[in-house]
Amino acid sequence: MKKNKRLYWVLGGVILILVVAAYLSGNVQEVQTITAEKGTIQRMVVENGIVNARTARDLYTETGGKIISLPVEAGEALQQDDIIAVLDNPEIALSISSAQTQLAQVKAAIADQQASLAGINTEFTAANRQLARIEELYKAGGASLAEYDNAILAAEKLQKSLEDLNNSMSYYRLQEESLAEALKIARDNQDKLTIKCPFAGKLMYLACEEGQIIAAGTAVAGVAVAGELEVMADVLSDDIAEIAEGQTVLITAPVLGNTILSGQVVRIYPQAEEKLSALGVIQRRVPVLINLPEAAHLKPGFEVRAEIQTVRKENVLFLPRGAVRTNQDDQQEVMAVVNGRTVVKAVDTGLYDNENIEILNGIEEGDLIIKEAGTQISAGTRVKTAQ
Repeated sequence: MKKNKRLYWVLGGVILILVVAAYLSGNVQEVQTITAEKGTIQRMVVENGIVNARTARDLYTETGGKIISLPVEAGEALQQDDIIAVLDNPEIALSISSAQTQLAQVKAAIADQQASLAGINTEFTAANRQLARIEELYKAGGASLAEYDNAILAAEKLQKSLEDLNNSMSYYRLQEESLAEALKIARDNQDKLTIKCPFAGKLMYLACEEGQIIAAGTAVAGVAVAGELEVMADVLSDDIAEIAEGQTVLITAPVLGNTILSGQVVRIYPQAEEKLSALGVIQRRVPVLINLPEAAHLKPGFEVRAEIQTVRKENVLFLPRGAVRTNQDDQQEVMAVVNGRTVVKAVDTGLYDNENIEILNGIEEGDLIIKEAGTQISAGTRVKTAQ
């Protein structure tokens, strides 16, 4: 009988141990954990941007006329001074013809005046010699007063003719200069009827067609240096403080596939502008210009995603942002796992990016931390980790 009782006690103890073990194992919770490690935190400002040609120019007519020739098409590669469009303006042709005719007439008149001046100069020189000779004779009594007066009158008359011819020559010279300037202006206007490419590049668009009559100041075409691109991104004014010239920018777009292009911030505009968001909200945005040395498949007008790398810290201890929480005392903390149980540790944080946050103190590299700080687990709870 005693042996049976002892057997019962042993069996009961085993059963109790099994029950307690089952109870304890049933209360162990499984949690997702990560290991605190060191690495790089890179903060970025991400915005959409529009690709533009870095060196581009819209070409306008400087004088009106009718387009009579368009020897190129949009998309063609051009060399400097290649002809893009030719206009015709009958008024300019008429002004050139009129100026040439009048200038020829004035030049002929000047030639006649020069011949007359040469003849009268010769006569005036001879008259002065004659006057000097008669004056000597008159003083010596060898010539009469009438002869002396006639010699003076002849010399004065020729002098007056010379003055008149010189005044007339000055008038013709002024006419010549004026007509030559008018002819130059008319020819310059004629040259402006031919629109040429200002630099080697690509014809981006044509805004006219043959036979079209256009006024001065009309846009005719646009040209750009092929392959030299830049990106214009409008950044929220709240984010602009961390952006500086020289920062690296990563450029992505569907047309690029997995290719990531690298650019650089080259200009931050001094004034914010009001922009309407896709949701209809008015925002204050600052234009930021990004240089893009490599074009790949991008072309002017394409939309891209620009990731401006603003602040970067290397070899820092960090955790996912979700692993850090703020308690009721406004103290940041994490839930660590030590010897299979949870332990709350207060931490101080520093730089953060979209995913991670720097841990300044409170934990050490290699500590096991619960990945989601919002998990409803109290301190001291037995847990089973899964990474």
